[in-house]
Amino acid sequence: MNLFRSAAAAWLMAMAGMSVTADAHAEASCQFTQGYWQNRAQNAGDLSTEVWLELRYQPFYLSGLTYQQVLQEPSRGNAYWILAHQVVAAQANYALGAQTSLAIADALTRSGQLLGQYTPEQIAAQPKSSSLRQELIALSRTLDDWNNGLIGPGTCTGGGGETNG
Repeated sequence: MNLFRSAAAAWLMAMAGMSVTADAHAEASCQFTQGYWQNRAQNAGDLSTEVWLELRYQPFYLSGLTYQQVLQEPSRGNAYWILAHQVVAAQANYALGAQTSLAIADALTRSGQLLGQYTPEQIAAQPKSSSLRQELIALSRTLDDWNNGLIGPGTCTGGGGETNG
């Protein structure tokens, strides 16, 4: 699994255009929520701030926006944005070192493939019943559960990576 995690980490970092150090990857064993990353203070002086500063201005797949702008974009029922919000948080959590499973790594990989293939406009044009839209929603639910600590070791309580109870 360590070999898989290393390969997955390298791929995710390349997809996100990130260059977070190996030290950062070992810091947290928990996840932060999407809202945490959306409201991430620039001057908190902890490792999550360093991860966010590295990530926030990177282009986000085919969206035409940065990671920070994606979190500020309302979803308005568009499955692209629904998934994008969870991917931003999940990639930031992963970069911070949150423990993951094969299912989460698979969800991140598949999400990256889809977000790298479709634009928000293409997904918005899909009927609500389309299998593509349903797949994006299912992936977002999986990542949302992980980001919110329902899967894995739990959510972090502060900037340094300590878990909720």
